[in-house]
Amino acid sequence: MEIKTYSKEYFNSIYNVIHKTIEEIYPKYYPREAVDFFHNHHSKENMEKQLPNEYTLVIFENDIIIGTGTLAGNEIKRFFILPEYQGKGYGKILLEELEKNINCEKYDKLILDASLGAVKFYERNGYIYKQYKTIDLPDGNFLCYLEMEKACQ
Repeated sequence: MEIKTYSKEYFNSIYNVIHKTIEEIYPKYYPREAVDFFHNHHSKENMEKQLPNEYTLVIFENDIIIGTGTLAGNEIKRFFILPEYQGKGYGKILLEELEKNINCEKYDKLILDASLGAVKFYERNGYIYKQYKTIDLPDGNFLCYLEMEKACQ
């Protein structure tokens, strides 16, 4: 296992990790329109604009990118581990590496938006529920998620 900072050469692999995870995990928790919302939210265009300006890590196993996460200020975002590697400790390791890079002199807490499927993972890693949020979808369904936070250490 190895963790590296973002490089443009990793872009397609990161994109694939995110979209494979969305497609395999999110339908267990969300209606199709919400799954499509997540795909669109993490579009190539959005990621191409954001990744060069944020602190992003990738985690490798046997030279394959199996996960990614980003720290923007004090916000953890775009945190994904391939489904077949979930529950094996990779997410915890990657999250801890991101958390080490927050400027605790500037921020007193880390924040994130947790998808329904990730809430228990974040709770196990010290995050607490702050607020329940929804996004209205065009078909009348809702995309539900939790704002969570953790004290800076």
